[in-house]
Amino acid sequence: MVYFTDIKKSEHYILEHEDQFPWFEVVNVIIKSSKIIRKKDDKFEIETDNYYILCKLEGSILFVINAKRK
Repeated sequence: MVYFTDIKKSEHYILEHEDQFPWFEVVNVIIKSSKIIRKKDDKFEIETDNYYILCKLEGSILFVINAKRK
């Protein structure tokens, strides 16, 4: 399980993914799926039937790097 106190947008998410996957949906998926987060190298993945989200934990802040609908 990953513990974080805040969720923030990375610059890459803002430039490349925000227009396709709105922030409120990203946060909703992260909160609902927080028990199925997988570690991949120094990043974390959330993958459901409908969504793929890639995050990086820095301190207690979870930065969303990539968010896509499948």
